[in-house]
Amino acid sequence: MVKQPPEKAHQEKSSNFMGRLTKIFDYTLKGTAYVSGSLIIILMLSIVYEVVMRYFFNDPTRWVIDFSGYMQYALVLLGAAWVLKRNGHTRIDILSDQLKGKKQRILSAITSSIGFITCSVFFWEGLKATWVAYQRHEFLYRDIEVPVAPLFIIFPISFLLLCIQFAREIYNHLRAL
Repeated sequence: MVKQPPEKAHQEKSSNFMGRLTKIFDYTLKGTAYVSGSLIIILMLSIVYEVVMRYFFNDPTRWVIDFSGYMQYALVLLGAAWVLKRNGHTRIDILSDQLKGKKQRILSAITSSIGFITCSVFFWEGLKATWVAYQRHEFLYRDIEVPVAPLFIIFPISFLLLCIQFAREIYNHLRAL
């Protein structure tokens, strides 16, 4: 049996660990995409329920309008990192289409860095707002009382996932240089 140098063995362990983290993160993104898709179905069914109750039974619900707004908020944010991973976001590529090779990858790394910084700020501010809402036991007082913190926590979680995905993109763009 041939022994590997310690540096190479360490690199393989590190690479194996990063591979596992990448798989876990990809499964997390897929999970949030499924949650987002499920929320679309629940949203659709709740609106159908509201229409049926309102127009056929003259008994409108008190909760559908508010909860449909909460679901829209959650489904957009939870699906955002998965969409980014699949390059599904709208892009203005007037400049990037004019560039080729290394210059295009540098521009992509710069725009991903801007996205990372922006999402980092949103993550931090969302985390602070969630913590304050949790500490103060804040509620939304509408037809149904809803605690704010569980709604707010979606914001920092989603932006953390976006930060990680932007960091992966930056790494991949720079590695390709």
